[in-house]
Amino acid sequence: SCELFGKVHKKVYLSRSPCLEPFDAKLVSVVGTKPKGMSDDDWKMLCSLKFGTIIFPKSTLFDPLPCLIADGDLDGDDYFVLYDEEILNHLLHSKDKLTAKSRKLLHKLELPDGAGLTINKKSKFSKNADNKWLAKAQDNMLDFSTKRAGSQIVGKLWSLCLKSSTRANTKIDLYDKDAISYAKAYKDALDVQKHGGQLVLPRHLHQNLPVSVQELFLTPT
Repeated sequence: SCELFGKVHKKVYLSRSPCLEPFDAKLVSVVGTKPKGMSDDDWKMLCSLKFGTIIFPKSTLFDPLPCLIADGDLDGDDYFVLYDEEILNHLLHSKDKLTAKSRKLLHKLELPDGAGLTINKKSKFSKNADNKWLAKAQDNMLDFSTKRAGSQIVGKLWSLCLKSSTRANTKIDLYDKDAISYAKAYKDALDVQKHGGQLVLPRHLHQNLPVSVQELFLTPT
């Protein structure tokens, strides 16, 4: 049952696709007993939900948790939940330097530095910001030449991210600065296909981009 799961597993590893940056996942606590102040009926209702349903907390102490997990939201996203005891024990207690560094990020409940500054959208498609948001989003999605270029750059950025993070010994370095820049651009490229705008990459990485997709990137200064 959901209640039993919460009593057995105190923490889980939570992420969503695309998970490319070190801070695209979080180690979060699981509630296994009825919180103080919650009615029995509400607790029973929560426990009756299907296994695999995630109820995110609402707090004024940190940003909404879905936003902290690979810039997610609640419009139908599927989340990856890991609760294997052996892997979690390594993440929570290993003393090697890389795991200790990652553990701090996995517990950090705040947006990473520079979040939201890697993309220059044409407009904000929300009902509050623009009453023509839906028409503009549809226009962007029907701009097939841009969609084609966007599809090309998504695959290219993923490959560049993997290449930059792979070392000579085939090990992966998630903290490589170029790999992180490519990862940010990769995720933003998925967004640009819907919302329009341009991507941002450091100047020295532009030389690795195909000429056919240069129009999708801001000219570095």
